[in-house]
Amino acid sequence: MQRGFTLFELVVVLLILGVLTTLSVPRVRGWADRVAVERAMEDFRGLYFKARMIAIYRAARVRVEVSPDSLVAVAENGTDSVLVRVRGPRVHGVSLHASRGLIRFYPSGIGLGGSNTKIVLRRGMAAESLTVSRLGRLKRWP
Repeated sequence: MQRGFTLFELVVVLLILGVLTTLSVPRVRGWADRVAVERAMEDFRGLYFKARMIAIYRAARVRVEVSPDSLVAVAENGTDSVLVRVRGPRVHGVSLHASRGLIRFYPSGIGLGGSNTKIVLRRGMAAESLTVSRLGRLKRWP
């Protein structure tokens, strides 16, 4: 004898699914925020280290320009030339706050005028902080 679902059983199943979905949404949103901030941080770190290595390799001064829409590494010579450009953190829905919008490297790779620059990337409840040391090293603060 086959028995079909009654309307009551169907309503109970849908109610249970609704409760489980409601409980899981904040966790999924928090996870998505953390992933977006992590991606934006990796974009910045990648450009930063690439600019530093280019300064050493080319024996030239290089500046990093930081903005929410783009991150740019520029060689400072007679005519400034863009070396690397990547999308800014806004592409990931992440806000950026930088205490300085410009960081420079000497040809030796040592930072110039960027000491104690703090970069904060934030989306929702997720946030990451990066600080530039006097020598141009990048430190991550949890």
